[in-house]
Amino acid sequence: MIPEPWRHGVVAVVGLGKSGVAATELLARAGVRVYASDASDHPYGGDALASLGTLAGVSVDVGRHDLARIRAAAAVIVSPGVPPEAAPLVAARAAGVPVLSEVDLGFRALAAAGMRSIAITGTNGKTTTTALVAHLLRAAGLEAEAAGNIGRPLADIAVRGDHYAWLAIEVSSFQLHDSPHFAPDIGILTNLAPDHLDRYPAVEAYYADKRQLFRNARDANVWVLNGDDPAVLELAAGAKGRRLLFSLARPADGWYDRAERRLRLGGASPALLARAELGLLGDHNVANALAAALAGGCARFGPCRTAWSRSARWAGSSGSTTRRPRISRPPSSPWRRWIGGSCCCSAAGTRASRTPGSGRC
Repeated sequence: MIPEPWRHGVVAVVGLGKSGVAATELLARAGVRVYASDASDHPYGGDALASLGTLAGVSVDVGRHDLARIRAAAAVIVSPGVPPEAAPLVAARAAGVPVLSEVDLGFRALAAAGMRSIAITGTNGKTTTTALVAHLLRAAGLEAEAAGNIGRPLADIAVRGDHYAWLAIEVSSFQLHDSPHFAPDIGILTNLAPDHLDRYPAVEAYYADKRQLFRNARDANVWVLNGDDPAVLELAAGAKGRRLLFSLARPADGWYDRAERRLRLGGASPALLARAELGLLGDHNVANALAAALAGGCARFGPCRTAWSRSARWAGSSGSTTRRPRISRPPSSPWRRWIGGSCCCSAAGTRASRTPGSGRC
């Protein structure tokens, strides 16, 4: 997990929220010397920061970044909340220092321990879909956790030694840019629209970072893609692995039957629960539910397309007497709260949503 050059120098960790604190601790426990810094006087890492000073080989700066030390580092690990134009990252790149995300560091540690993962990215719907995937897997009796931009930092899971069969990992375009070793088993691309153009010179650069989801694609991968979004299909073109499409407009691997107002998996399978039973308030959330059901079914049952009826029953289809976890719950259930109160994090998402939610972005 630890490159040999890191053991002969110092690795800088930029940003001391929960992710940065966990990354620092993970590196220190592996015997790496660390310089950890945050521009804020009161980083979000809070009380956990005090413990970093007791770790061998760790020095901490709060309220400043020593750019000279960062330029001389063997590598820089960046926390999710640090913008790509931040001075320490600009200085590191100008000096030729490799910049890696905390997601990349944590992923390598967890993959080495045998943990499998479903990565979720896109312009809108990432958080909702990530939460739904984790919820469905837990309902199926699998040990699963939401991680990345929601839930726990990957480095924290690695540091604590917690083991899950599957992780549902939300990843942003910035994290994908700095995660050369990230190689999920299943990937979901929810949708694409121009976004973050205050940080990207053009939409093509933003889409190029999203394309990094497929950078380590293998034949064994499964990619769950928005079949109604030409930009998504173009971005995934040529990637190794199996493609599963979800659609609100036509029959697909997962699709919305508008005539019956029901969600379906495959053309011949029983319908999933009716839209009204799930409390879905907008088309964007129907798409999120379809993506989560497809990815969760693959994780639960292995090779996809081979047992849609089993996946449909597991995900909560009507018309079956097979004992199963169901995703239909009373209004207070996590499923209903997540998909009924999801948030739209960009202007494009707000325009596309009939009912913008009130969740946390």
